[in-house]
Amino acid sequence: MTIQSNIRRFVVFLLAISVVAAALLLWRARNFATTIAKPAETIIDLGAVTTRIRNLNRLETASMHVVHVSTIKQEYKLIPNSIGGDELTLFAGGDVIAGVDLAQLKNGDLSRAPDGTVIVRLPPPVILLTRIDNRETRVVSRKTGLLRRADPGLEGRARLYAEGGVRSEAVRKGILPLAKNNAQLRIAELLHAVGITRVTFVESSLAPSRSPS
Repeated sequence: MTIQSNIRRFVVFLLAISVVAAALLLWRARNFATTIAKPAETIIDLGAVTTRIRNLNRLETASMHVVHVSTIKQEYKLIPNSIGGDELTLFAGGDVIAGVDLAQLKNGDLSRAPDGTVIVRLPPPVILLTRIDNRETRVVSRKTGLLRRADPGLEGRARLYAEGGVRSEAVRKGILPLAKNNAQLRIAELLHAVGITRVTFVESSLAPSRSPS
């Protein structure tokens, strides 16, 4: 019985080692297969050069986040799209910032009336920045014909179009009037802080508009 027990234990030990070895080999095989199937991505920094430095006097007073979806396609009149077409649908999210460029202020745009009211002629509000959010923007669909190569510049042109669409939607939603009103409030607050109690904003060919005190 002792010899049979030892043999039985030895067999169980061998089976346990075999199971562990098989599990280890399977794990390594799966890792190896994953390594082969998954492409390695390497980023090579080829350098950056500063080409221009500018002084800015911009007052940012309003921002909007806009989502834009567009499709850009290339097609031939006599060839079906399934053979020669190229189509891309882009989901883009972007931010638009508006305000006033204080560098446009000229002599005479800031004056004082006899009653002590400060008259400010602000430049018109403008779009200062339109930025596409690369983390949110993505290609949702790409269809390329069987007998043609995908256009590598199609996504870039779709992004440019999306940037314009984001800017146009922000303007349509009233970002410029919002930027104008916020700019007047911000500047009025600054002037009130230095003791000026009455501030009036004027525009070309428009009647003065008094800021809230």
